[in-house]
Amino acid sequence: MTVSERIAELLKQRAAKVKALEELSEKSEKENRAMNDEENSASDEVEKAIEALDATIERLKKQEVIIARASAPAAAPRITIAAAPKGVRFARMCLAIAASRGNFMQAQEIAKMHWPDDTEMNSILRAQSMGITRAVVPAGTTTDPAWAGALVNAEILSNEIIELVMAEAILGKLTQARRVPFNVRIPREIAAIGTVKWVGQGLSKPIGRGSYDLVTVPWSKVAIIVAITEELARFSNPAAETLMRDSLVRSVSGFLDGQFVDSTIAPVANVSPGGITNGLPPAQTFVSAGSTVEAIQRDLATAVGILNEVNAPRVPTWIMNPQTAIAVAAKINAFGQPAFQTMTLNPPTLFGYPVIVSAYLPADQIILLDQQGVLLAMDNAVTVDVSREASVQMDDTPATPPTPLVSFWQQNLIGLKAEQFAYWLRARDTDVVLITGVDYVNPTPI
Repeated sequence: MTVSERIAELLKQRAAKVKALEELSEKSEKENRAMNDEENSASDEVEKAIEALDATIERLKKQEVIIARASAPAAAPRITIAAAPKGVRFARMCLAIAASRGNFMQAQEIAKMHWPDDTEMNSILRAQSMGITRAVVPAGTTTDPAWAGALVNAEILSNEIIELVMAEAILGKLTQARRVPFNVRIPREIAAIGTVKWVGQGLSKPIGRGSYDLVTVPWSKVAIIVAITEELARFSNPAAETLMRDSLVRSVSGFLDGQFVDSTIAPVANVSPGGITNGLPPAQTFVSAGSTVEAIQRDLATAVGILNEVNAPRVPTWIMNPQTAIAVAAKINAFGQPAFQTMTLNPPTLFGYPVIVSAYLPADQIILLDQQGVLLAMDNAVTVDVSREASVQMDDTPATPPTPLVSFWQQNLIGLKAEQFAYWLRARDTDVVLITGVDYVNPTPI
């Protein structure tokens, strides 16, 4: 028997011991009592056996490394392993931790069994199982694979799901939005500093006077809890992990899109931002002129004129519903040609401005904004916690405090909680224009 085979056999024995230990603990918990002397004695023996197995496994792993270094590598064809799709590794890690009931060492073995080629995830779980705090060691570096190097992989892994979400969400497509930190006050110009003029010889120069105030960018967070059965976590396959990944992406990106473009959502202090068009002054919004080519051209030109009236926008961008975008692209002029040819391009543009499409913006609205006029504070990582002992209210609008509660332990469920901090607001009202009453889908004579 090789060293690797002995390690695998010992790991099986260890898993059986861990299961026996859990059964001893669960028995007394179900009967709502403390463990008796016989159970305590049995538990101590199992714990000692696990400690002995851990010591043997660790020693064999060191031997395996020494043998591998001493062995001459055999010639073998080069095999390239395709990287897991974005977000799938994140879902795999959640499933492995859930299946192991939070035991990172066991999660590492589960990951090795299901995804042996995913070395990055294995190194992350191994770092978690060994613990982050160590005694008298040199400072960690990103190039040290035995310590802090694994933590870099963890950051990359957590960012995968964010990258997917941002690829779908409006906020991810606003690449030129002004990124700011949370909980800061930013000076804002609310009136032009004055008019610059030519000055002749011996004449007085004009004096400008601007107007400024301070805007505060607070913090807020979005969160979701997903409950899955233990059987799904334990017997998962690539279809299950992809389903979990896609569900998280759709939920987070859909929520962010809907909140960002909804003009009826007002900001709530210490809770959430308002829609980017909420509370716009009358001068920044108007009703559509109709659905003919001429009416659409009038709408677009009016919006551009309003956005350029006070300040020259740096990165003007349209946001519209997919139905509206298709209707604009399908409009035909009197010569039988597309009236807005640039809308048929990929990516589409109007008046030279890029177009962002989102199904969460109502079809009867169009937004024109300057990306530089959007103050965006957002974390670059998502926090995920896993639990099978928690009790939660199984409701998408839970009460505070939540009631009635469902026990994950009793129902054989596993909960995944994801959180992300984000906040946005307009730098100035003049950076956003809203067109209402849009009905371009309704056919009318050209």
